[in-house]
Amino acid sequence: MKMKLITIIGFLFFAWTIFGQQEAQFTQYYSNPYLFNPASGGLKKIIDIDLGYRRQWIGLSGAPQSFYATAHTEISFDKRNTVLNEHNSEDESIYATPTNSVGKNKHVVGGKVFADQIGPFQKINVMASYAYHLRFTQKTMLSFGVNAGYSNFGINPNKVILLDNDDYKYENFLSRNSNQSIFDLGAGMTFYGKEFQFGISSSQLLNNNLKLGEVETSAHFSSHFFLYGMYNFNLEDTKLSVEPHFMTQFASGAPASVNIGARLHYDKRYWVNVSYRLQDAIAFGVGLNFAKNLHLGYSYDVAIGKVQRPNNYVHEISLGLMFGSKSSKEKDLQDDEMM
Repeated sequence: MKMKLITIIGFLFFAWTIFGQQEAQFTQYYSNPYLFNPASGGLKKIIDIDLGYRRQWIGLSGAPQSFYATAHTEISFDKRNTVLNEHNSEDESIYATPTNSVGKNKHVVGGKVFADQIGPFQKINVMASYAYHLRFTQKTMLSFGVNAGYSNFGINPNKVILLDNDDYKYENFLSRNSNQSIFDLGAGMTFYGKEFQFGISSSQLLNNNLKLGEVETSAHFSSHFFLYGMYNFNLEDTKLSVEPHFMTQFASGAPASVNIGARLHYDKRYWVNVSYRLQDAIAFGVGLNFAKNLHLGYSYDVAIGKVQRPNNYVHEISLGLMFGSKSSKEKDLQDDEMM
């Protein structure tokens, strides 16, 4: 019975691998590429903290949901290097979204926490990262990053529905530890300038096997690969800018996820987004900076693929905090002229 239960669990995990990426997929990847690339932390001269929540198939019990928290900053002994580059021109109490910081080599540290839940399955991932940013040309940078940490995959017994509530064999299985903790690694590289970034990264590099109840299964945590880019084009003589973006996510044994889209920014404070996930969904999003150093984003996906879902909408919300000292526009212009 125990082996049968393990086989079923392994099969379900395998199905999760085949029909969906094991790693969480977020529509607002363009706002926080550090989610999947340790080399993308610390691009701006700020301490950046972000929270996010994604919920699919609203109204269905056990529907997939994901949560994350990330934080990263440059290690600096010069206080002038930790700044919010400029303020909104019309409201000095609101910070504008700063551009990427280029021109100087830098060290960046960070960390992130993920929590995913699909039915009775849950996965918690805690990672710490380090990245080195190297000046590539006068106006571009190349960064290399690694992250390491632990993941815990297991079954939430409160989410399991049994035909027989007195199933002693299932209780025996739980007593033998229905969770697995593993050490894992990730790595990435980012090429960027003030208004653009392109990156490649990978997670779950160790390809750990799934082991539950002290029994090895045929399933494993596959390596995931990410390729992405974005470029913010300022529209001359306006407060508008357009930022096309793309991201491809793929893993062995699972269909690739291809995303393309564009954001329209206004005054470095507001944005709207439209994107398309190949053969899967169209996504819409809005965001704004508010309360001095906070920024908020909301998006929803409308399913258009062949896979039928109980609810065609996916909701995602993000909240970020920017910390840093104030700098004047005059100083920023002087820094640009010195580069």
